[in-house]
Amino acid sequence: MSPELPVVNFASPASAGTEEKLLKYYWPAGLMICLLFSLFLFVARPLPSGHHYELALKLSLELLVIWLIYYLRPEFLNHKSILALILLAGLALGFYQLTRPRPDPEITRTYESVFKDLEEGRNPYLNGRIYHRNGEGQTVYQNFNYPPLELYPYWLFYRLFHVWDLQSLSLFLMFIQLLAAIILVLTFRGSGHRYLLAFLPLLVFSEITTNPAMNMLLVSIFMALLYRQKRKPSTVNILLLAIVIGLGLSAKFFFIPLAATYYFWQLKLRDFKSWLQVGGQALLSLAVSWLLMLPFGPLNVINSTIFYNLNLSQRNTYTTFYPNILSSFFYLIGRPEFYGPAAVLILLLVILFSPKLSLYTAFLLSGMTFLLIAPTPEPQYFGTLLLLGLASKIIKISTQPAAAAMVRGEAP
Repeated sequence: MSPELPVVNFASPASAGTEEKLLKYYWPAGLMICLLFSLFLFVARPLPSGHHYELALKLSLELLVIWLIYYLRPEFLNHKSILALILLAGLALGFYQLTRPRPDPEITRTYESVFKDLEEGRNPYLNGRIYHRNGEGQTVYQNFNYPPLELYPYWLFYRLFHVWDLQSLSLFLMFIQLLAAIILVLTFRGSGHRYLLAFLPLLVFSEITTNPAMNMLLVSIFMALLYRQKRKPSTVNILLLAIVIGLGLSAKFFFIPLAATYYFWQLKLRDFKSWLQVGGQALLSLAVSWLLMLPFGPLNVINSTIFYNLNLSQRNTYTTFYPNILSSFFYLIGRPEFYGPAAVLILLLVILFSPKLSLYTAFLLSGMTFLLIAPTPEPQYFGTLLLLGLASKIIKISTQPAAAAMVRGEAP
């Protein structure tokens, strides 16, 4: 494979006008509509089976904040007063996360049952013995519904330290998120983006009671490799990117839109060589993901994760239903069976649109879309999406010589 792939260029030649209108008008307008709809859900609580309507509202607000950070000029973020506010917000979040009352969440009990299955030689994706709680707070048992990379690290932690409770889970999550933040800062050191340091507490404390941390770590590694590929293109970088995508596809589902965007953005539809290059990378990613699923049976994993989450009726039988933007819409019109196909179609359309944008704007758009069409709102991904937005902003600026010089203080 040649290292000279479209990813090195980082911007679609015809993207400027389309992207400017999208970022300035359509994107914030769409997020405001989602915010108003989530506010309606929060106030009206129209679904009898729905719980925690505030999660969709929180997600909509988070997405607006991340859009704003991506849209603002970097010199605004470099103001000392803004940096101080960001730092204080992160420290306040950390204080809140560490001191608020935290009853033992479902996730710790779920992993305990997974660990027991593994110790007794059973397949957690097949036997239906994994702990869950439904909307009434009742204990129900079903298969494990997270991909394997959300199993291996926690299983290793448990085996090494022989402890598993909410406190140990929180420490492990903060450690992983700290690694992700350090990789981000080291990748862009000396590039004039000193404001990244102010975001460290927000990244580290963004979520400490559930498990988006592996996604954040893999997104950080992925963006670091892309930045290196921009600066020093090589076939090794391309292979490493494909491997990281394969790992990401075996973690919680946030990497699905990023992987699809990354590969489709590179593809030249009328160029057979491009199909071979991009197809070879994608096959390597799928092979890595397949290998991680192999001990449990890939079809068992896919059925217990992707298909399980797209089937709202089945999902709501075994877990609590938290209404999200798209899923609650189909419940409101009495057609929840249409949710899965509609979610896939919307994400597909966004990915097909991605070549009209710079790669990094396309990443952020597909990531936000994915969170809005997910069956339940996932504000836990705030840190992951924030990291993606910060890295995307910096690399996008680095492709614009005048903007990059201004950030470094070289512009007149």
